[in-house]
Amino acid sequence: MNTKHDELSILRQRALQFLVHSFLYYRLGEPVISDTFFDQLTEELRSLRRNYPDAEMPYSELIDPALGVEASGFMIRSYPTPIVSAAFKLLYAMQGNENNADFFEFAEQRGYQTLLHSEAKA
Repeated sequence: MNTKHDELSILRQRALQFLVHSFLYYRLGEPVISDTFFDQLTEELRSLRRNYPDAEMPYSELIDPALGVEASGFMIRSYPTPIVSAAFKLLYAMQGNENNADFFEFAEQRGYQTLLHSEAKA
């Protein structure tokens, strides 16, 4: 059985997963998990949030409003840089290096320029 500490750890993990997968789906149009799995992840996050409404959760200001009736990341307009980075890293790892592009080129092909790569070009 999960202890409170375990459940709070899972809450934080599910919050980050919710944001990463919302970004991949709603901003890039490149989901890497099924809708069913996303719905399960979201329902678990909702349940944990109901059980621990005052618990510290990363990016709660973005997630709490998004966990409304539809529980969708569609309404999130701006994602934090660590979430965007994690999403690209996951997508890059899952798709492999299909076009022999390095990570920076991979991100740029999707309309994003990384700070390190732009500084290297200057």
